[in-house]
Amino acid sequence: MSWWSSLRGPEVRSDVAPGLARVALDRMRVFGPIQVVGILTALLLSIPVGISLPLGVVIANLLVTAVTVVLSIQLHRDRVAWQHAHAVGALIWLVAPTSTLSSYVVTGQATLALPLMIGIATAALQVSTAWTLATTLPMLAISIPLALQTGGLPIYPLALVGIWIVTMTMQIGLRRALVRAETHRIDIEATARALAHELDERRRAEDEKERLRDQFVHAQRMDAVGTLAAGLAHDMNNILGGILAYAEVLHAEAIVPAVREDLARIRQEAERGAALTRSLLAFSRRGQYRKRTLLLHSVLDEMMPLLARTLGRGITSHRVDGPPTIIEGDSAQLGQVVLNLCLNASDAMDGSGTLTLETDEIDVIDHPRLAAGRYAKLAITDTGSGMDTETRRRAFEPFFTTKPVGKGTGLGLAMVFGAVEAHGGTIEIESEVGKGTSIVILLPATEANPALPGREEPPARHARGVVLVVDDEPIVRTATARLVRQLGMNTLTANDGDEAIALYRERGSEIELVLLDMVMPRVPGPACYRGLRELGSVPVLLVSGYASDAATQALLDEGAVGFLEKPYTSEQLRAELDRILGRA
Repeated sequence: MSWWSSLRGPEVRSDVAPGLARVALDRMRVFGPIQVVGILTALLLSIPVGISLPLGVVIANLLVTAVTVVLSIQLHRDRVAWQHAHAVGALIWLVAPTSTLSSYVVTGQATLALPLMIGIATAALQVSTAWTLATTLPMLAISIPLALQTGGLPIYPLALVGIWIVTMTMQIGLRRALVRAETHRIDIEATARALAHELDERRRAEDEKERLRDQFVHAQRMDAVGTLAAGLAHDMNNILGGILAYAEVLHAEAIVPAVREDLARIRQEAERGAALTRSLLAFSRRGQYRKRTLLLHSVLDEMMPLLARTLGRGITSHRVDGPPTIIEGDSAQLGQVVLNLCLNASDAMDGSGTLTLETDEIDVIDHPRLAAGRYAKLAITDTGSGMDTETRRRAFEPFFTTKPVGKGTGLGLAMVFGAVEAHGGTIEIESEVGKGTSIVILLPATEANPALPGREEPPARHARGVVLVVDDEPIVRTATARLVRQLGMNTLTANDGDEAIALYRERGSEIELVLLDMVMPRVPGPACYRGLRELGSVPVLLVSGYASDAATQALLDEGAVGFLEKPYTSEQLRAELDRILGRA
């Protein structure tokens, strides 16, 4: 069958076959009505030109015409499946030659060979070579003997054969061209789809790249400003620690009430400064939090009176409390978060609107930044001006602000972001220009019982013993030593790690506790701690205005007895001494 394959041309791909069938149906939709018009016209013109029309001829022509009309209607209604397209096309083509051939048989008119030739020539419109051969060869086999029998000129049979050869040549050539065109069209469509898919993928990749770049830049900014904030917080805590310690020393020794009142005011302002540095450390996510179990409701309970005094009279605030949820957190830090968000909401409402503080407890199953579990939800919603997409995207960037110069630093939301992240939670913004803003905070819930309000510790008993104070800041070192002496213990001081190790080597038997600063030049806290450990097992209380969680936790894991964050009060220092030395 190699001759047949070479005749038909290359094998048609499976994805091309439906397209060829569609072309065949389209051609027959046009050719069918032409067939009907041609047959009816031939019937009408037969008598005027002298061709008789016996009843059999009329009936045969009307039958094939009816068949053509039915098939044409089915084609125009798309009732023919593409798998049957070539067979239906061959049937429609057979209508005209069959009509002519029937007239040829009945009338014996030799000239009917001419319209029969035209009918055979139209077979080139068929798409399938196999169906073309299947329909034209029988027609040719019948018409040639008939042409000879009717006494026509010998040219008629030869012309029929010649017309058939030309028809098949044209059909094969047209089919091959059509196969190539359809194959090319499908390849172009496939290429276009592939290109569109690749463009979509590239667009998505570019969007993802842009998002990651923004996240990276944001992380770099946060890290750079966080490092700066942490360094400033360390220095400020040392300064505030000295001020607070001396204020407490003098307050304990002062007799004049006015002086004691002034010293209390100094102490209060120093503690306010300490709260600010804790906010800076929260922003950098490097602060040591005084975490405890508490009810999220209690944070709002503490903040509502302050908000009532702080927010403008035109702002109405109300709470919607959900189930009481217990979390682990620093109440002061979370209160500062609430205050910052409410002040931002007040500015967005321009002094007039409604502020809603809503708490709830939700189960998180699928979240990009949180583990599955129970979370406490805090939503702060205002009726202000809202944010556009760009503002929402950059809201937590340090130093980004939409307020006029002098009205904001751009650190408020950055500190809020750092504090929430440090508590293991997440914060999200839902906002639309002109429709207000809702800021949603999710914090991990816990099954622990909330801590009960504590009572003030009684003053410690005076007891003998020596505490070694190690700090590179002279004012902190001296003030801490005086506080320890006020609490009934003797002190030794060292200004760096080398001196502390030397003192412990000489007088280690007298030293009951070491207060060790974590950040010092030359020999830092960790190196000093390990040097002391080589000489003995004296309890070491770590102290710092800023220390990384990893370094502090490593020493605690190695045996340090606790960590005290600068600046600390005399009550906090006394509580730690009593806890460690067992004197409470």
